[in-house]
Amino acid sequence: MQTSSTPDLPLEDHTPAGGEASDLSGRDRIAWNVLTSWGGYLVEVVTGFVLPRLMDRHIGQTALGVWDFAWSCVAYFRLAQIGVGQATSRYLARHRAMRDVEGMRRVASSTVAVSTGVALLVLALTAVVTWSVPFFFSARLGEQVATGQWVIVLLGVGLAFNYQCEVFSGILTGSHRWDLHNALTGGSQLFTALAMIATLSLGGGLRGIALAHTGGVVLGELVRMFVAYRVCPELRIRPSYFRMQQARQMLTFGAKSSLAAISRLILVQTNNLVIASHLGPAALALYARPNALLRVVENLVGKLAFVLSPTASSLQGTGRQDQVRDLVFKGTRAAAALVLPLTLGLAILGSPLLRLWMGPRYDQGLVLAIIVLAAMPALTMRPTMYILMGLNLHGHIARTGLVAAVVGITLSVVNVKVLELGLVGAALGVAIPGVVTMGIVNPLYACRRLGIPPLELLRRGYAAPAACALPFALVLLVSRVVFAQRPLLALISGALGGGLVLAPLYWKFVLPDQVRRLIGRLIGPAVSGRLGLARP
Repeated sequence: MQTSSTPDLPLEDHTPAGGEASDLSGRDRIAWNVLTSWGGYLVEVVTGFVLPRLMDRHIGQTALGVWDFAWSCVAYFRLAQIGVGQATSRYLARHRAMRDVEGMRRVASSTVAVSTGVALLVLALTAVVTWSVPFFFSARLGEQVATGQWVIVLLGVGLAFNYQCEVFSGILTGSHRWDLHNALTGGSQLFTALAMIATLSLGGGLRGIALAHTGGVVLGELVRMFVAYRVCPELRIRPSYFRMQQARQMLTFGAKSSLAAISRLILVQTNNLVIASHLGPAALALYARPNALLRVVENLVGKLAFVLSPTASSLQGTGRQDQVRDLVFKGTRAAAALVLPLTLGLAILGSPLLRLWMGPRYDQGLVLAIIVLAAMPALTMRPTMYILMGLNLHGHIARTGLVAAVVGITLSVVNVKVLELGLVGAALGVAIPGVVTMGIVNPLYACRRLGIPPLELLRRGYAAPAACALPFALVLLVSRVVFAQRPLLALISGALGGGLVLAPLYWKFVLPDQVRRLIGRLIGPAVSGRLGLARP
C-alpha cells in the first residue's frame, strides 16, 4: 500500500528557496475565496429574483406556492445528508496541511461509501413522501396534487445525485479552491435558470421546470467531478482505501455539523408546511418571498463563514491556536459589517422592495422585518460557528439548535392554528427561539471554549460596524417616511443616501488596511487621493 511518502505522488510543496514549506492552511486565500464565493452567488441572487416573478406571471400564485411546497418537502431529505461534505472538507484540509496523501485518500474513499448510502436513502424518502402527499395535502392542493408529486420526484432525484457527488465539493473546498467550487456552482445555477426560463417561455408547467432543474444539477456535478480530479491529481477513490473507522469518524463529525443546520431546516420547513396546510399554498407563496430575501443575506454570510472552517482545521492541525482566536475576531467583524446594513435595509425598506419585486399582493413588510431582525445575531455569529466546526467543538451548537427547533415549531402551530395570527404568527414562531439561542446561549459558549472574553468579542467584533450602521439606518428611515407612497424613490434614495453615509465610515473605521490598499491600487492613487480615500 502506498503512503504519503510515495515518490511519484507527492503533494505539491511550493517550498521557497529558504527551505521553509509553504502554508497550506488556506489563510492567504481567505479574501480571494470569499470574493469568488460572493461572485458565484450573484448568479443565484439574480435568478432567485427573476424566476419567482416569471413563475407568478406565467403559471400563477397558486402554482408558485405548489413549487414552494414541493421544495419544503424535499428540504426534509437533507436530514439524510449528515454533513458529509463538511466532514470531507474538514478532514481533507487537515491531512493536506500535514501533506498526508494516504489520509486524503482514506477520507475521499470513505466519503464515497457514506454518500452512496445517503443518496439511496434520499431516493427512498422521495418515494415515501410522494406516495403520502394525497393523504395529507389533497384538501389544500386540490387538482395540483399530481403535479406536486411529480415535482417532488424530480427534485428528490436531483438532490440524491448531488449527495452522491458530495465528495468532489469537499475535495475542492478542502484544497481551498473555493474559487473553482463557486465558479462551478454559479455556472451550473446559471445554466439551470436559463433552462427553467426557456421552459416557462415555451409554455411548460411545473413538471418541465422541475425536469430542467434536475438536468442542470446532474450536469453541474459531472463537471465538478472532472475539475476535482484535476485539482487533486494525487487523490485515489478506491474500495481498498475505505476504512470503517474513518467513515465512523466522519459520520460523527458530520452529525454534529449538520444537526444545527438540520434543526434550522426542520423549524423553517415545518413552519412552511403549517402555513400550507392551514392557510393554503397561495399564502405560502406570500410567506416564502420574505424568506427568500433573508436567504440572500444568509448565503452571503455563509460564503464568508464556510471558508473559515477548513482554515481553522488546518491551523489546529499545525498547533496555531492564537491564530484561531484572531480568525474569530476578524470573522465576526467582517460578518457584522456585512449583516448590519443588509438586515437593517430589509427591515426598513423591505415593504417597498417586495412591492416592486413581486407586486402589491406580496407586500409582507412586517413579516420580513421580524425574520431579518431576529436572524441578525445568528448571522453575525456564523463565522465563529464554522470556526468551532473546524475545531470539532460544535456539539453544543447542534443541541441548542435542536431545542430551538422544537420550541419554534410549537410556537408556530399555536400562533397559526390556535391564535390565528397568520403569517406574522408564523414569523414569530421562527424568530423567538433563534434570538435566545444564537443571540445569547451560543455566543457565550463560543467565548468560553475559545478562551475569549465576551466583552472583548463585542468590542473587537461589533463596536465599529454597529456605530457606522446607526446613521445608515437613520437615512433609510427618512427615505421610507418621505417617499411612503413611492416605493421606487424610497429604495433609490435610501440606497444612494445610505451608501454615501456608510462608505466613508466603513473606509475609516471598519475595513482592514490590506483591503484599503487593494481598493486604492484598483482605482489608482490619483483617484483615491481626490476622493479622500488615501490614508497616511
